[in-house]
Amino acid sequence: MKVILLSSVKPLGKEGDVVEVSDGHARNFLFPQSLAVPATDEALKKKAEREKIASGKASKALSAAGDLAHKLEGHEVLLEEKVSDGGVFFAAVTGKMIASALKKEGFPVETDWIHIESPIKEPGDYTASVSLPHGFEAEIKIIVEEK
Repeated sequence: MKVILLSSVKPLGKEGDVVEVSDGHARNFLFPQSLAVPATDEALKKKAEREKIASGKASKALSAAGDLAHKLEGHEVLLEEKVSDGGVFFAAVTGKMIASALKKEGFPVETDWIHIESPIKEPGDYTASVSLPHGFEAEIKIIVEEK
């Protein structure tokens, strides 16, 4: 019996695969646990439609990541932090602070996308890389000033 897997089943395949299994395995295990459905013509058409929609979403996400990388490349972020008497920040500037500043400027970035060489503890100009989904990267300039 041919079935379409609704979720990954280790020895059979991953979600969306059409596999051949015994009738008993399908009726007694896969169907009751909602792990598969029979591979009827209607089910195969729905699967093809879902794959088409998913590929459209993936291409949009790829395009959006490329556009964001292009916009971020060379962008300057200004941060103002409190400084101690010794000229050192009370707390180091982190990727979270940089991501927050970028979000305020309208860039939808995540904290874990920001990579800085070392914690920023003094005022000055620094660079950071932004690793976006789909392998895109951008270098941004971080300008940190005293408050």
